[in-house]
Amino acid sequence: MVLSGAERARRCREKKKRTGLSEIAKQKDRLRKQAVRSKMSSSQLAALRLRQHASLRKFREKTATAPIPSSLDTSHFVTKQAKAKALKKMKQALPANKNKQIELIHKIAEDLNVLQLEKKYERNYQSIPLEVKKKVFDYYCRDDISYQSPGKRDTITVKENGAKLKLQRRYLLFSLRELYQLFVQENPQIKLSLSSFQDLRPSNVLYKSSIPHNVCVCIYHENISLLLQALSKYIHGLERIDLHSFINLIVCDPANELCMFGNCTHCINKFKIEINDKIINPTLKIKWMLWSISEQGRYEKIDYEGSVLECVTTLQEKIDHFLFHVFVKRQQSSYFETLKANVTDKKCLIQLDYAENFAVIDQNEIQSAHWSRQQISLFTVYIWTKSFTQPMVIVSDDISHNKFTVSQCLEHVLKHLQLMIPLLQEVIIFSDGCASQFKQRYLFKNLSFLADKYKIGLSWNFFASNHGKDKNNSIIIEELLVSEIQGAQKALNLLFDNVRAVPNIQKIHSMTVVRSGEIELKIYANSAEKKAFHF
Repeated sequence: MVLSGAERARRCREKKKRTGLSEIAKQKDRLRKQAVRSKMSSSQLAALRLRQHASLRKFREKTATAPIPSSLDTSHFVTKQAKAKALKKMKQALPANKNKQIELIHKIAEDLNVLQLEKKYERNYQSIPLEVKKKVFDYYCRDDISYQSPGKRDTITVKENGAKLKLQRRYLLFSLRELYQLFVQENPQIKLSLSSFQDLRPSNVLYKSSIPHNVCVCIYHENISLLLQALSKYIHGLERIDLHSFINLIVCDPANELCMFGNCTHCINKFKIEINDKIINPTLKIKWMLWSISEQGRYEKIDYEGSVLECVTTLQEKIDHFLFHVFVKRQQSSYFETLKANVTDKKCLIQLDYAENFAVIDQNEIQSAHWSRQQISLFTVYIWTKSFTQPMVIVSDDISHNKFTVSQCLEHVLKHLQLMIPLLQEVIIFSDGCASQFKQRYLFKNLSFLADKYKIGLSWNFFASNHGKDKNNSIIIEELLVSEIQGAQKALNLLFDNVRAVPNIQKIHSMTVVRSGEIELKIYANSAEKKAFHF
């Protein structure tokens, strides 16, 4: 017999009382409520007490006026004749079969709580530990898992401890199933189902499909995804494959550098075995799309047509660079999260980037001014230390975003850091790998001289291409005058004169200053292989 929700809850409470779990649950609840109350302000605490007193008063009034249940011997019918008529009608409505009558009467008695049957099987419910819930919450909010929307109005209002709270929208960068696989791979010791993982998703973290207009998508990931979509119907095993599963299909171990850099002897034939050998019809004509540079010199999504084998060949040509890109992206993102968790008051982490130029608009603007608006450059910085986190932005009328403006912005940031953190010994910089702004030989050389000038350790790490995301928050604004840039340019021209080219600089994602004029280069931050370079 199926029990109602109220009956199951009542039996659960009785079982907890018998086994002693009730007192343990009450103690946990007391500690949880104490922790919540300790974080409240005096006004919030007073409001909570008022609500508790009102609720207790209502309960006492209800208990005082509740009727005392009568015993089963007392009849609720006015007369014996009325009871007899009702009983006769009920018997007439029952089926003629005696066994069916007994079954129905038992069911009615059980539903009315008159007859209580012992349950044969009782499911053992286990609650998810608070540590696991917090770990899943933090995982959803990681910058390499979800993207925080930058708009002022891109917020969601949620209720927390009875109070309304505005949170910035975040959008997942993976599908939920793909994200769950990544979480299990990173945390094999945690036993959590996909449905529980989905239920623990924060309210402000939205699905990938909810992104209104997905811009700044990684070209390497998107092109591989477009090719897999085109080939999904023509290769066995690719019907519903995602990028994460595809990587696991063609390499032995996605966490192994040898496999992802194409140096593993076991992986060398996996693409042929898993893809080439499973083509249904190699000569069949199909269409596919790729992001490529058009004849006009712009990136566009271009249509291609050819055989299935030609499409597979195109996929194979892009695989080596894609696997290298994915491995570096994961390593740098993991290193970035590790640094954020282990900063001190002597070692700080900063993330910097140029935001989109701000257009100066007049309230009452003439028509001709619409096409000649003045712009302001925004150099955004976010600082992590053990004691505090601090966002800031440097605004300037110079919108060139070249090596001179970046160098002067770095000077401003380092001066600001030394004022805020007197004991500062090391600064680790993270940014995207834009060659025109950050990843260039001139800034590498300048950084080695800045480390000597300010007597601090400096290193610069780069996210994988198209995967550098900014932290958004309220900010401190500083102004960088054009005259400052022009004044610094004269001195920097001498420093930037005859600078040696750094070999394979686009593959470098980690640079550390050794001494003035000497740096150490790595493909990614945790790589065992490193090279010294002298300017």
